Amino acid sequence: QLCRGKPNLIIEREKGFAKVLNLYKCLKMIPRAEHVLICKETTTEEDVECLLLRTLLCTKEDNKQNTQTPLHCLVWPEKLTKRTSAKVAKLLQHMLLKQAELRQMNPYLFVVISSNLENEIAITLQQFKCTFNTNETLLNVEDNLYTKEWSSFLIKRANRKPFVQLYKSKNVGMGKTWRIKHDIERKRLERIYVRFNSSTIDWDSTVNTFWQYHLCQFNEKIAIKKKRTKDDLVVYHLDISSCVSKEMNDFLFQLFFHVNPNMAFFIEIPSKFDSFPGTAADILYTLFPKSEFPTINVNEINNPFEFGEE
Repeated sequence: QLCRGKPNLIIEREKGFAKVLNLYKCLKMIPRAEHVLICKETTTEEDVECLLLRTLLCTKEDNKQNTQTPLHCLVWPEKLTKRTSAKVAKLLQHMLLKQAELRQMNPYLFVVISSNLENEIAITLQQFKCTFNTNETLLNVEDNLYTKEWSSFLIKRANRKPFVQLYKSKNVGMGKTWRIKHDIERKRLERIYVRFNSSTIDWDSTVNTFWQYHLCQFNEKIAIKKKRTKDDLVVYHLDISSCVSKEMNDFLFQLFFHVNPNMAFFIEIPSKFDSFPGTAADILYTLFPKSEFPTINVNEINNPFEFGEE
């Protein structure tokens, strides 16, 4: 079990998204974007410090309101640069490990999820290494984060949730791209096409593409001219090619914790992968949690795609 009032280190080799969701399931909590920081090379010391401050300050607020202390997670610290990692290790020592500081705080709940024990953060917290056996029947977090009904996403305004739907096919050439385009256009919705056709992800370019359609526009250079409201629906068509690497899971992990209720994602799954054996569920495991996203198996029968005349 997780210990309160001190950090918890969990070693998870691959499926970080599922592990984070399972932690919240067992605690009967719904994670929000501010609860989880997923590290990458551009993550700064200040980003981690803000997470730690939220972890500690919420205990004071919860003591006043008599509410449950939320879980905060730092995921994949091994992806931090060496310089940032050294600074974060000092932050953890100063903010979480000093006994004088801890005695003044109510028990916080903080977890670090790392894929190995060799990075500086894991070494700093190795005495707090723990295992956590999850009981996934306690709470279905995915159903609380996303709707599984396309009609509900289209109609509901109050308490709307984002929608995720997968498109896959047993064989190549079944016209998944055409089917997704058709499904979006027949509802007269805006389709934002984002293609992933490399083993590496251009984070800046991809984030800029998504940011253009976000409600909050702080960067006029990438903002589109149309002014948006929270009721303007946007459908992202994510076209994942066969050459992607497992780094795609990191992007999806980040994405699924930072979506707005007016966003839907139609995700095109390749029929096979260039560099990996196994199924899509083995490689793009973030898209296949226990509580499955709605999936359309595209084939020559249910796809209205037709070849034109030569």
